Amino acid sequence: MTALEPAPIHVLPEDLCNKIAAGEVVERPSSVVKELVENSLDAGATEILVELESGGRKLIRITDNGCGMSKQDAFLSLERHATSKIRTDEDLFALHTLGFRGEALASIASVSRFRLKTCGNDRGLGQEIYAEGGQIKKANELGMPQGSVVEVRNLFFNLPARRKFLRKEQTELGHAADVVTKQALANPAVSFRLKHNERVLVDLRREKGLPERVAALLGRSLLKEMLELDRQVDEGLRLSGLISQPQLNRSAASHIYTFINGRYIRDRVVQHAVMEGYRHLLMKGRYPVVVLFLQIDPAQVDVNVHPTKHEVRFREQGMVHDFISQSLSQALKPAEWLADPSAAREPAVSPPANAAQATEPPVVHETASSYRRADPQVPTAMPWRSAPESVAKPFVETAPQPEAVQFDLPSTEQQGFFAALKILGQYHQSYLLCQDGDDLLLIDQHAAHERIGFEKLKASFSAGAVASQTLLFPEVLELDFRSAAALNDYRPQLEKLGFDIEPFGGKSYALKAIPQLLPNRDVAQLLIDVALEIERIGKTGQLEESIDEVLILMACHGVIRANQALTTEESRALLRDLDRVDFKAHCPHGRPVMQRLTLSEVERLFRRH
Repeated sequence: MTALEPAPIHVLPEDLCNKIAAGEVVERPSSVVKELVENSLDAGATEILVELESGGRKLIRITDNGCGMSKQDAFLSLERHATSKIRTDEDLFALHTLGFRGEALASIASVSRFRLKTCGNDRGLGQEIYAEGGQIKKANELGMPQGSVVEVRNLFFNLPARRKFLRKEQTELGHAADVVTKQALANPAVSFRLKHNERVLVDLRREKGLPERVAALLGRSLLKEMLELDRQVDEGLRLSGLISQPQLNRSAASHIYTFINGRYIRDRVVQHAVMEGYRHLLMKGRYPVVVLFLQIDPAQVDVNVHPTKHEVRFREQGMVHDFISQSLSQALKPAEWLADPSAAREPAVSPPANAAQATEPPVVHETASSYRRADPQVPTAMPWRSAPESVAKPFVETAPQPEAVQFDLPSTEQQGFFAALKILGQYHQSYLLCQDGDDLLLIDQHAAHERIGFEKLKASFSAGAVASQTLLFPEVLELDFRSAAALNDYRPQLEKLGFDIEPFGGKSYALKAIPQLLPNRDVAQLLIDVALEIERIGKTGQLEESIDEVLILMACHGVIRANQALTTEESRALLRDLDRVDFKAHCPHGRPVMQRLTLSEVERLFRRH
C-alpha cells in the first residue's frame, strides 16, 4: 500500500474565508442582533430599534441614531479586518469599546442579503449599500437623518445546511430578546424597542439609573427584594449593581447578569465567585438574581479569548475572584433587611412603558426587606469567612451534645432586632411566635440555633490551629502537569488547613497528613478535584466547603432540635445569640430562619378590611 500524496497548499477564495469567519461570529439570529446592537452602542446611539420577522430568520433590522459613517467608511466596513477601534497591537489589550466597529459586518453580509443605510453628518445626505452573499450589488446616495439602519434578510440563505440548525421561531425570538435584555440592563440611559412581526414586545425609555431599568425588565416586585452594591479597592477594581436577598432565588442561573466594563460576559470564574458569595445562604440547586458590573483596567483583562467575547481571561484571576465573592458576602452578612422593617421601601421608579417581563414570573416574598446601600468596606482575603471575634471560642474537635447546649446570660448591651422582639409563645415546640410592631413573626428554633452553632464553630476553627492527623501510610496523588503545578502553587494554603503534601517525583505528590475533621472522607480524590478547580478557576472552595459540611453536621447535632420545649428565658437567650452572628436570616443549609405575617395579611385571612 502506497502512502497518500499530500494535497498542494492553496489560498482559500475570499467568499469562503468570509463564510468561515461567519461561522465563528454568526451562530443564529441573536448573534447578529448582538453584534449590530453593540455597533450601535459604540456609535453613541441613545435610541435603538430592533425589528425581527420569523424570529430573525426572514428579517433583522437595527435602527439607531448614532454617529453614522461616511461613504468611504461604509464601504470599508464590509471589508474583512476593517475597524475603527484598533490601530496597534497595544490597542488589543486596552479595549474601551464593545466591538471593533465593522469587524462583524463582512461576516454577516457573507451569509445574508444585506443592506446598510448610514449617514455620518447632519446635512441629511447618507449612503446605501446592498450586498448578497458578501458581494456588493448596488450602492447609491439617499437622504436620511444621522445614524444607521442595518437590514439582514434571509440569514444563511446560501448555507442551507447551517439554516437547518436554526430552531423554532419562538426559540430564536427568545434568544434575541435575551440579547436585548442584557444590553438594556447595561445601558439604562439608552432607549430600546423590540418588535417582532410588527408587534412591540419591549419598549424601554431612557432611565436615570439601574434600579429603574431592572424594574422595567425584571419586574418591580423583584426590586423590593434586592440590595444595592457599590464597592471598590485600591487595585482598580469596582463592583456595583443589584443583588438579591437570599430568599429571592431561581432554579437556574439564567438571572445572573454579569458585566465587565459594560460588556456582558458568561465567565466561569465570575460565576463561581458569585455563587461563593452566596455560600450557605441558598439551598442546593437554587441561584440568586444579580445584575453586577465589574470595572477593571482593560489591560488587566483579555476579552479576545472567545469569538463571541462571552468568556474573558483575567491577569490576576484569584484577586478578581476574591474581590467579587467577598464583596457579595460582606453585603449579605448583616441581614439588614431584618433590622428595620418600618424602613422597608422601594426606590422611586417610573412605571415601565409596555416593558416585557422576565420569562420566569417574579416571586413575591413576605419577608420584610429594605433597599439600601451596603457598607463599602471590603474585607481582606481570608481562607473562608469567619464570624465576629465576639463569638470566637477555642477550637473544638468534637460536636457538643444536645443536652450540653448552653445559652448566654442576659447582658446589658444594646438589644438587637431579635432580642427586642416580644415573645408570644412556642408553636408545636418548633417555632417561636414573636411580635414585631403589628407584625407576627415565626422563627424556626432549630434553623436559628443551627446558624448560631455553625458560625461559632467556624470562628473557632478559623482562630485556632488546625489539628492534623498523620497517615500511617502516605497516599500518592497522580496528577497531570497543569494540575500538579496548580496544586504546588497552592501548597502553603493547604498546610494552613492541616494538609501535609510533599513532591514525590514528576507529577506525583505524597499526602502524609490530613485535617482531623476529614478522617472518613476520600481526601485524595478531594485534593485531585481541588487541583482541577484551581487550574480552571484560579481559586478553590472545595476544601472550605468540605470542612464547612463537617462543621454544619456538628452544629446540626449539637443545637436545639425541633419538637423541643423551651422556657421563656431559653427563647430569649436564643434570640440574643442570633443577633450576635452574621447571615442570621438563613440556616447553613439555606433555609429561612424567620417568616413574617403582617397585620393586614392576618386580617385578610379573617375577611377583615
